[in-house]
Amino acid sequence: MVNCVLSVDTASSLLGVCLKKENSWFEMTIQDGLKHSENLMDTILLILKEGNVKKEELELLVCSEGPGSFTGLRIGMSTIKGMAFGLKIPHTTILTTDYLAYGYDYFPGAVVPILDARKKRYYCGIYSEGQSISGALDLSEDQLLAKLEKFENVLFTGPDCSMIKTDSRPGLFFDGNGSQGRSRQLLELGIKRFQKEGALDESSGPLYLRKSEAEIALYGDHI
Repeated sequence: MVNCVLSVDTASSLLGVCLKKENSWFEMTIQDGLKHSENLMDTILLILKEGNVKKEELELLVCSEGPGSFTGLRIGMSTIKGMAFGLKIPHTTILTTDYLAYGYDYFPGAVVPILDARKKRYYCGIYSEGQSISGALDLSEDQLLAKLEKFENVLFTGPDCSMIKTDSRPGLFFDGNGSQGRSRQLLELGIKRFQKEGALDESSGPLYLRKSEAEIALYGDHI
């Protein structure tokens, strides 16, 4: 059992860091407009200080696997992998939509975490009774709503769920706390994955559902 764990969530414009020290939890979330490269290490050091934990006491590190912001995911994963290498401790990752949907098992219908993917598209997933039934998706709003027609009740959550514009169809709900940080849920799932599967290989990288703008500019959108 790991007792001292740190997680970082850099998949969206929210920067989240969570520390678990035995039975105590310390969590910090800031809206930094994707300036994670400027704020991540300072936030990590601040939360370690708050928890009275030295870096050498950490036993496991967790970050988002993606999907999400290309730059944010790279920053989060490179930071965690660098710390894991330097401290000689394991790390693991969790699918972004998994931890955004975590804890909504009670909802009688589909739970749909939403992240802005730009170009009028969304990174999302469809969950029922705590299980993914779609995998991670990259969809337009129309494509997503078409997939949700068969569900009587739908709960949208995640940092960008308010961007979904729906008609007056009954049974559609928006989680008022969906824009809050989820780094604690990321940490909880990270511990579960590590206990089940062990540490990730050092060659692991972020999950990208599409090419970056730089790749499209260089190579086009069809290769």
